[in-house]
Amino acid sequence: MSIIIVFVLGLLAGALLAHKIYQHRVEGIMKGEPRTMRELIVRRLDRELHLDASQLERLRTVVEETHAEIRKVRRQCRPQIEEILSRSQEKVRELLRPDQLQKYEKIIEERKKKRENEDK
Repeated sequence: MSIIIVFVLGLLAGALLAHKIYQHRVEGIMKGEPRTMRELIVRRLDRELHLDASQLERLRTVVEETHAEIRKVRRQCRPQIEEILSRSQEKVRELLRPDQLQKYEKIIEERKKKRENEDK
């Protein structure tokens, strides 16, 4: 009987740990964290293509370099994008009530922080 209890407790602990790991990964993906996205790409290709160690290491390099290039292009376009977003946000502000405007400003601030993190 005690062996069964130990087995069940081990099973539950393992399931809880797996859930926490999965939850952390999903949160990283949902937040758009660059490192999480890069690792997701590498893992998927590795899983589907059965890469050897050398290919896996070179793939990581390619994905890192590609991400760096994309960040550079985003930084170059950022002023234009910010101007477009600013005009759009001003139009939205004009149609909101004061209670909505306060919430909207918080949303804008969160989005701004996210964009800043994407550029890092």
